[in-house]
Amino acid sequence: MSNLKYVLQNGLGILAVNPVKNDFLVEGGKINYSKLDALDGYTVPITARDYSAKTPLMWNAIYERTGLKLRNIMLVVEKSKLHQVVQAFREDPKYLGGGVASGLKEAVIPLLDEIIPSDLRSVNIVVKEQGRLIGYNTDAQGFFQSLEEKLADNGRKISGAHVVIFGAGGVAKQVSDLIANHQPRRISIINRTVNNGLKLGYELAQKYPRTEFVVSGEDGIRGITLNTVVEPTVFINLTDKGSDEIDKSTGVSMVNKTCFAPVLEGDEYNRSIALDLLRVLLKQNPQAIIADITLPQGAWPATLHWAEVAGFNRKQLLNGIPMVVNQAAPAYLLIQKAFPNMHTVKYAEKEILAMLKQATDLK
Repeated sequence: MSNLKYVLQNGLGILAVNPVKNDFLVEGGKINYSKLDALDGYTVPITARDYSAKTPLMWNAIYERTGLKLRNIMLVVEKSKLHQVVQAFREDPKYLGGGVASGLKEAVIPLLDEIIPSDLRSVNIVVKEQGRLIGYNTDAQGFFQSLEEKLADNGRKISGAHVVIFGAGGVAKQVSDLIANHQPRRISIINRTVNNGLKLGYELAQKYPRTEFVVSGEDGIRGITLNTVVEPTVFINLTDKGSDEIDKSTGVSMVNKTCFAPVLEGDEYNRSIALDLLRVLLKQNPQAIIADITLPQGAWPATLHWAEVAGFNRKQLLNGIPMVVNQAAPAYLLIQKAFPNMHTVKYAEKEILAMLKQATDLK
């Protein structure tokens, strides 16, 4: 039978090094597999790249506080080995589920037994329910909650606003749906592949006829950002610009790209265009809010960094860390519900969120 030990011993996945509290199995620089045997179960988040993820820190803080014989163990998994890893988890009686991080959120979907709801375009949490692997996405709700909190801190709200969304893939469908449900005046979608943006815009327009929807390719970034007819209030980067990913179509590293400029060869050119645009935006719309869900190794996404250089106050800028904390609470709740006997100490979502914030020092 395949299991987590099999995955590690056969190099199908390796322990992530960068996350805090992900060294539970390591002794003297080697993996002590007897520690796995002593556990009642484990949650295993998987990622395509090793980065300073907060998942092991958060989940293990709860496990330790409650004295549960459970552990959160994060693995780096190559896409080419993802099928074998998922099958091993399906067969592993101690695998409860686990997060799915950047690079694998879409690739994992066809390997699961079910996704809820069925139209999800990305998965961030897998739960083993009666032997079946079920995919969910709590990222959208987690991000939306953090966005509402940021807007409230600035005396703003989504209702009546003009929201500009960069990206139409991944979690964009769920995020834009949550935003549209709160009655913004207009939602503008900017996406490199215009047809994908048009599809998302059409779906939303059918569901929310009171909101105006505008769709553009990257050639419309400046025009939409500086729109003076309906002043944009909120800008949201849901693309991989600013992440540690490589753009599949161009082969360009995305780590230093901002969403306020097209993907062009050379970071300097991208920054020059974006910085000029952000300075004009600040003069025209000094209370604009800019949010970015990417979590590069540098911790502060390129889009937000250059917005700050342009003069935006950090109070107006939202990175992905609050989203990561907020999405973890409902994710933990899903695992807790699926395995009630292992979770001898059960928490309500508000209690879980409080512990997660305490673990990450997020006020």
